[in-house]
Amino acid sequence: MAASSALFLGYSAPMPGNDSRYFDVTVAHETRLLGVPALASAAATAAENTAGETVLEAVLGSRSIAGFADFRVAGYLAPLARAALLGERLGRVLARLTHADARSFARALEAAGPDHVRGALYGAINVALGAGRDATLRDAMRFAATGTPGEPMAREYAHNFEVTRELALPSLVGALARAEAARPALVQAYLEVLAEAPDADVTSRAGRKEAEEVSRMAHGVLKSGGAYSRRGVQAVTNLDGLLRSDTRLKPSATEAPIIAAAFLLALEHGSGYLNGRVRPAPHK
Repeated sequence: MAASSALFLGYSAPMPGNDSRYFDVTVAHETRLLGVPALASAAATAAENTAGETVLEAVLGSRSIAGFADFRVAGYLAPLARAALLGERLGRVLARLTHADARSFARALEAAGPDHVRGALYGAINVALGAGRDATLRDAMRFAATGTPGEPMAREYAHNFEVTRELALPSLVGALARAEAARPALVQAYLEVLAEAPDADVTSRAGRKEAEEVSRMAHGVLKSGGAYSRRGVQAVTNLDGLLRSDTRLKPSATEAPIIAAAFLLALEHGSGYLNGRVRPAPHK
C-alpha cells in the first residue's frame, strides 16, 4: 500500500513542467497509473528479491500492462523497499549490490525502451558487466554519477539517497504539516527541492546555466507563497507554463525523489499519513 499511495499521489500531483493528471507531457496520465500495481507489487517482494530483480520485475510488469515502464521510479523504490522490509540500513543494502544486480538492471533498461539504452547509466553498467564478476552495480552507479551533472539515479545510489533523504523527505514532512492536502504538499516539496538542487535532466538537455535559472524561478515561486497562498498558486501555474514552453526545461529528475520520499513516509507512518487533509465544510 505504501508504494501504491506514493505513486498514485506523485503521478497525479501537478508538479510544474511534469506529467500529471492535468497535463500529459510525455506519457498519458492513465498509462502511468496502469503501471502502478506492477511497481507496487515488485516493491512488496523486495525482501525476497535482489534490488536488480525487483527493478526488472517492476519494468516487465509495467510494460506488459501499460506498454510503459517508469524505470527511474522503480530504481528509486527498490533499495528503499528492500532496506525497510529487511530492517537494514539503506547503506548496507546499497553496499551489497552485486554483479548480478548489474545484469538485471541492464535487462530492465533494455525492456524499458530504446531511450534508456542511450544514457550514461546503461553505458556504465555495460562497462561493469565487461569488467568481470568483481564489478558490481554500485560500482557502475558511482561511475555514472560522475561528471556534470551525473546521472540522477546513479548519484542517489552512490551517495546513499542524499537528495531523497536530506532534501525531499524533510521538505515533504514540512509541507504535509502545512498544506491543506497531499497534492499541494507534494508540489511544495518538489519546488523546494528544485530551488535547492538544479535538475540534472535540465542540466543535461539545456546546460547548467538554464538549470540554475529554473531553480531561481522555483525559488521565486516559493517567495510568492508556493502552495500555501493564492498568489503562490498563481506563480506555480505561471512557472508550469514557462517550463512547458521549452521541453528542455522539464525538471524530470526532481519528480522521483519526491515520490520516493512519499514512499518512505508511508512506510514509516502508514499510507493514511499521505491522505488528504481538507476538512469537510460545516453544515449550515
